[in-house]
Amino acid sequence: MKRFPLLLLVILLFILAGCGADQHTAPDNETRYSSNTSDEDCYLCGGGIESLVPSYWGQDNIALISLNTFEIKPLEINRYDRLNGQLIEEYAGVVSFGGGGSTDGGFSASLMLDYDRGYATGSVDFLADKTLDVDKAASFLCADCLNEILPQKASQCFGVGAINLATKEIQLFEENLAGFGLEDFYIDCNLAERKNGDSRQMDILIFYCPIRYEETP
Repeated sequence: MKRFPLLLLVILLFILAGCGADQHTAPDNETRYSSNTSDEDCYLCGGGIESLVPSYWGQDNIALISLNTFEIKPLEINRYDRLNGQLIEEYAGVVSFGGGGSTDGGFSASLMLDYDRGYATGSVDFLADKTLDVDKAASFLCADCLNEILPQKASQCFGVGAINLATKEIQLFEENLAGFGLEDFYIDCNLAERKNGDSRQMDILIFYCPIRYEETP
């Protein structure tokens, strides 16, 4: 009869040890976003995004993108031949203006592009895209891509960001984000104090700044 309580105690210790192991390996409180969009239908890993502005993909350039609507505004800091897609490496002698308003009124941008010095400067007006709608973004992106792009506090994000046209890497503009790199580009962000009605505005300065020297082994 004495052996039964002892056996019971041993079993209880094993159970408690098992519970401790489960707690140790349990995931932390990291936010995980969900999506019903499959990998095949995902605009990024499924390739659907390539049907949008098709002539620009693969360029060493960036574009503005709304994650609420997936409308894209390419910014041609590096010039490419429209016929053969080759990079134009010669003096331009002019500047141009890029951006414009989105078709659904989500955002608008006005930027001056200096081809010869490799930068763009101007502002983005966050209209309907002044807040990120995670559900709308999830209708375009699978769960893996959604979680790769969105930070832990999506409430601090605008619905607009920048996408690298060569790698498809996306970085959203955020309330307290002063700047970020995107492959060969650096984007300086300054949330303006001025407002345009209910809209929010951000001044941005985009530099083309590829790595100057190769890393030595």
